[in-house]
Amino acid sequence: MAIERQMSITGRSMANKPWPDEMEMFEPYITGLLWFDKLPDMKALGDAFEKHCWSCHRFNSCIEGSKWVQRHEKMDRAYHFESKALASEKDIEDFAMKTQLTSLPRDHPQWKFFFLKAPAPHQSAVLCHLHHALGDGLGLLFALSPLMGVQEGHPLANIPLPAAVLPQFAQKQTREKPNPPSKGFLSSCCCGVVHAVRNFLRGFFVMLLTGYDSDLPINPPLAQRQPRLKFSGKRQLTRLPVVPLSTVKRAREQHNVTLNDIVMAAATGAIRRYCIYKGDMKLKESKAVECKCVVMLALPRECDIANPSIALQNKMLFSSVRLPVQEGNRAGRVKKMAAACSDLKSLAYMTGLKLFSNLTSMSPRAFLTKATGETWSKHSFLITNVPCTTGPLTWPAENGEVLKGITMVIANVMTQISVISYNGNLYASMIADPEIIDEVEEFSRLWLQEMDALAEEGVRMMPYFATQTHFGDGAAFPLDNARTGICQGAVRTWSH
Repeated sequence: MAIERQMSITGRSMANKPWPDEMEMFEPYITGLLWFDKLPDMKALGDAFEKHCWSCHRFNSCIEGSKWVQRHEKMDRAYHFESKALASEKDIEDFAMKTQLTSLPRDHPQWKFFFLKAPAPHQSAVLCHLHHALGDGLGLLFALSPLMGVQEGHPLANIPLPAAVLPQFAQKQTREKPNPPSKGFLSSCCCGVVHAVRNFLRGFFVMLLTGYDSDLPINPPLAQRQPRLKFSGKRQLTRLPVVPLSTVKRAREQHNVTLNDIVMAAATGAIRRYCIYKGDMKLKESKAVECKCVVMLALPRECDIANPSIALQNKMLFSSVRLPVQEGNRAGRVKKMAAACSDLKSLAYMTGLKLFSNLTSMSPRAFLTKATGETWSKHSFLITNVPCTTGPLTWPAENGEVLKGITMVIANVMTQISVISYNGNLYASMIADPEIIDEVEEFSRLWLQEMDALAEEGVRMMPYFATQTHFGDGAAFPLDNARTGICQGAVRTWSH
């Protein structure tokens, strides 16, 4: 008899059409390209996955309604691990973009690994394609950590995450000195309570009271976004130039903010300058506009070293962050961006956001899907930023190969920018409607220049040659990037 388990509220939402039918959205999947000079052995990865991950019900069960149903006692390697020979990195990216928009059949657990081999000098890649109901990006990173080989310590201890996020076994042991009592204790307490209440209320109402973004060259006309934006069926994959983390760290130190603040400020600057490049007079004159992004937040579940898959039960929250695109001063944008992101570090704000999420999750499904679709349609971007290991990792840990780079391939109804840091570099990808953001070479150039300018010095970047290939036409155009050096990047377009 098949073993059945009830899905969590988040899992049920992801598994059963989280969007209203009129939006014509595809199923949510987490898709990523892991780049290698030489592909790892498929049998070695299959052995490692079966040993460390298959026992988790989310990996060994089919999705049936609101349940995980275990119908396969043994892992079907021929189904879950597939090999393909492709001609180039371009073909690999085309295949990845097509796969991201394609649902897997529900008669098997909904995850696959594709081993995509290209001839030298092209890199090859392993394409990971997993249904979002399995977990969020952070949860999957934790769950798959037994497959990662690092030079020393546990893989999760090599990921620059706050101690509160990491499980106990991955935390570095440090002795904290107690803070001395401050003066004006009563006054500080009163101010702190008022500030906490205000942050709680802002967190609770942020998604409820947010309005639609202004008409800008980076989003569809407002009439198409109200009340809910319909998915156009066309998506374009852009690998933004790779940026050394040393550049980002110099910018962070220069402005005294976090790495995430710099990433968000660079994206905001590129968005502003792209809109002006496309002739937007409101931003050229620094007039007030509304431009926001959705950010996804994971509330980790405590897991142990013997069962990191518990992290797949993370609770996901979504918040709205204003992008200060109207700010013409770069340092001013960083300051405003840091202030906007500071809410996400506030316990009171997160408590309000979590309470709102818990209450809405109890609403009738028809209401919930329409509300979700309307909220997404009010934003122009979804931006994610996830860290990976600070040093090189071998994948899989036993008999694997060294991972050379990562490209997240995740589409949405609005433009999505996915950022991941790994082994001293920042890898970013953008997936957008090619009819909305139609000059991605310029956006790539502006992203690179913003990073350069934020560090306030000329930066020697990594080798770069960007091409643009619109599906079906085979045309390629080099990107002249002489001022900042050369960075890796590529642009691909797919229709769904």
